[in-house]
Amino acid sequence: MKKFLQFISWPVVAGVLFAVILVQYQQISRLSDLINAMPAVPASTQTSSAADDFSLAQAVDRAAPSVISIHSTIRQQIQLPPVEEIPPIFRNLLENIPAERSYNSLGSGVIVSDEGHVLTSLHVIEGAEDIEVRYADAGNNTFISAAHLIGSDPGTDLALLQIEVEGFPPPIPIGSSDDVRVGDTVLAIGFPSQELISQKSVSRGIVSALGIPQNGLPIVDYIQTDAAINYGNSGGALVNSRGELIGINSFIYSQSGGSDGIGFAVPINKAMGVVDQLLTFGEVSPGYLGVITGEMLTEETSLNFFGRADVEGLLIEQVNAASPAEQAGIKAGDVMTAIDGLAINSVISAIDQINRKAPGQTVTLGIYREGETLEIPVELGTGSSQYRIPEIPGN
Repeated sequence: MKKFLQFISWPVVAGVLFAVILVQYQQISRLSDLINAMPAVPASTQTSSAADDFSLAQAVDRAAPSVISIHSTIRQQIQLPPVEEIPPIFRNLLENIPAERSYNSLGSGVIVSDEGHVLTSLHVIEGAEDIEVRYADAGNNTFISAAHLIGSDPGTDLALLQIEVEGFPPPIPIGSSDDVRVGDTVLAIGFPSQELISQKSVSRGIVSALGIPQNGLPIVDYIQTDAAINYGNSGGALVNSRGELIGINSFIYSQSGGSDGIGFAVPINKAMGVVDQLLTFGEVSPGYLGVITGEMLTEETSLNFFGRADVEGLLIEQVNAASPAEQAGIKAGDVMTAIDGLAINSVISAIDQINRKAPGQTVTLGIYREGETLEIPVELGTGSSQYRIPEIPGN
C-alpha cells in the first residue's frame, strides 16, 4: 500500500503544479493584452505638457506689446564758477565752454489707456525738450511717434505721457497691487539698453519684500523684487504671472552699478491714482487728514496705554488744529484701526491709503476710543501731511 501511494503521489503533485502554471500564464497573457490595447502617449507630448505648466509665455504675450521704448532729449545748464574765482590763465578757456549740454535719455513706458496714455518714471523724461516713443506691431515693424507730457508727480517719480498718433498698441491688462504677496512670481519688462532699442527684455523673479526700503525716499509702499531691472528698464512694467500690470519699475539698489537683484516698483494702485488725479486736476494733490501718528501698537505698548494687549492700529498722538480730522471729531489718544474697512498693517500703508484719495473725497476711519469701536467719516482736505516715520536702524 505504501508503495502504491508513493507511486501515484508524483503524478498528482505534477498535475497540480502544471495547473498553477497554466492559470498564471493565462492571467499574464490577459494583462499583456490590456496594456497593448491602451492608446500610446508620445513622449514628446508628455514633455511639452510638463514644460507648458512652467511657461510664462502667455503672460508675456498679454503684457509685452503695451511696453514701449521712450527716448528724450534733455538739456542741462552747466554751472560754472564765478570768473573772479578762476585763475586768469584759464579764463580764456571758459569762453569756449558751452553754457549747457544736451544728452539723450532712454527708458521704458507702459500704455495704460485706449487714449494712448503712457505711464513712465519721471526721471526718464524730466527736463526733456522732445519726447519720442517707439513700439512694434504684430509683424515686429517699428513705429516712432512724438509724445507730450500730461503731468508728473515727484513724490512717486511718475510721469504721464500721451502718444500723438493713432495706431498704438492696446493698453496693458491692469491688475491689483493690493493682492500682491511676498513670494509671488513677477516679470519685469522693458528696454535694457540703447543698443537693443528694438528688442525688449523680460526678466523673471519674485516679490522679495513689500514696503518702503529706507529713509529719505518718497512715502510709497514699494514692491521689491529680485527680477533684474537694468538701465533703460525704468518706467517699464512689473507684471504678475497672468500678465497683469502690478507696478511701474522705478529704481534699483546697487553697489556695483548693475542689477544686484534689489529693484523697486511703484504699486499700480498707487500709480493709477496718480493717473486719475493728473487727468482730472492736472496735478497730484493727495488728500490731507491732519493727524500725527506713532508706530504700530504692539502687545506691550497696547498694554501700557490701554491696560489690554489686544488693541491694534496706529495711536493718534496729535490732531492738527482746524484739520479735517479735528472737524470730524478725531481726538488725540484715539487709535486708528482701519481705513475704509481695511485693517491697518503699517504706517506706510496707512499713509498710502489716505494719499490715494483726492481733497474733497471721504474716508471712513475705524477708531478705537475708550473701549468702543467707532466708524467716523472724514472729508479730506488740502495740506501738508505730517507723520512721524520710525527710524530704520543703520540709516
